[in-house]
Amino acid sequence: MVARNLAKVQVAGSNPVVRSLRTSSTDAGREQERKSKVGWPRGEAQDCKSCYTGSNPVPTSLKNPYAFLMQGSPHTLALDIGATKIAFALIDSDCEVLSRGAISSQGNDDLWAVLSHSLKEFAPADTSHIGIATAGPIDLRAGSISPVNIAQWRNFEIVKNISQLFPNATVRMIGDCTALALAEHSIGAGKGFSNLLGVVVSTGIGGGLVINGKVLEGESGNAGLIGHHTIAFDSDRLCVCGRTGCLEEFARGPKMVQTAHRLGWVGGEDFQSLAASAEVGDQLAKTAIELGARALAVGLVNAMMITDVHTVVIGGGVSFAGEVYLAPLRAHLKKEAELSGFLNDIKILPATLGADAGLIGAAIFAQQ
Repeated sequence: MVARNLAKVQVAGSNPVVRSLRTSSTDAGREQERKSKVGWPRGEAQDCKSCYTGSNPVPTSLKNPYAFLMQGSPHTLALDIGATKIAFALIDSDCEVLSRGAISSQGNDDLWAVLSHSLKEFAPADTSHIGIATAGPIDLRAGSISPVNIAQWRNFEIVKNISQLFPNATVRMIGDCTALALAEHSIGAGKGFSNLLGVVVSTGIGGGLVINGKVLEGESGNAGLIGHHTIAFDSDRLCVCGRTGCLEEFARGPKMVQTAHRLGWVGGEDFQSLAASAEVGDQLAKTAIELGARALAVGLVNAMMITDVHTVVIGGGVSFAGEVYLAPLRAHLKKEAELSGFLNDIKILPATLGADAGLIGAAIFAQQ
C-alpha cells in the first residue's frame, strides 16, 4: 500500500484536534491484517465506539467513471453526517481518500461551532467543490436538514452555512444512503446495474435509489427513506420519529441487541458482540439476529415492489457481520419475494466501499 498523509480528528468532545500522520506500508499492512482477523472491514463498528481512520485506496479496477468531471479540481471536500459522527474527507478524482477526520454528532452543545472550526482547520481555503451526504429528513429546496438523531439541528441550513465557510465553492447535498447507492453504483458492488436500492443498516436504517443509472432524489431529497416506513402499525413500538412500528424499531443494530437481551442473552451491549456470539453458535444471539433480518426483509420487499428494483446493495456496520447476518436475510428475502410474483431474480450484494461509501458518493455528486 502506498504511504500517504492522513488527517485524524479526535471523535469526541468539543475540541477536535487535527494532525497529520504518516503511515508506512508495513504499518498499513499490519493494520489490514489485524482488521481481517477480526472479521470487520474498514470503517466504523456498528455503534461507532471505535472509529477506524486508516487509508482507503480504491482498487485500480474500480476507478471513478466520473473522473473526467473532476479534472478541474484536485480534490473535493466531502462530508457524511450521521447519528454518531460527522466524517469529512478530501477525495481525489480517482475517488481515493487523501485525508480524513471526524467529530462526534453527540455531546457538543453547539455542533455547528465545532464542525465549522474543524472544517476550516482541515480543508484548503480554495476548495472548489463540496459534497454533503447527510442523514434525513432533508430539504433540498431549502438546503436544510433535520436528522432524526441530531436533536439540535431542526431545519438547519447546512448548505448556506457551508457556503459561507467556503464562499468560492460549489456546495451540493444528498441523502447519506442515496450517496451510498451512487458510490456503489459508480465504482462498487452495484457497478453495472442500472437500478439498485442502497441500504444502510447500522445505528439506524436508511435507503437510497438509483433508477435508470441516475440517483432518484424525489421532490425533497428523501426518496428511499425506508427506515421510517411502518411494518407493524398496530405494534407498541414507538419510533423516535413519532410513528409507530417503523422498520428501524425492529431491524437496526441496537434494536436487535435489545431483542437479544429480552430473550436472555448477556453477551454484551453492541451488535458486534451479538454477531460474535451468533458466530460461535449462541442460539439466543442467532434468534435475535434472525428476527431483525426478517423485519428488514419485509421492509426491503415492500420497497422493491413499489420501485420494481431487483438489486440491493447493503452496507453499514450491521452488514459487516457477514454471513451470520446476511444468510438469514437472504433466506427471508427469498421467501417474501416469491410471494410478489415478479421479484424472482433479486440480488443481495454486500457493499464494497465500507464506511467511506457516503463520502465517496457525496464527492461524486458534488462534481456531477
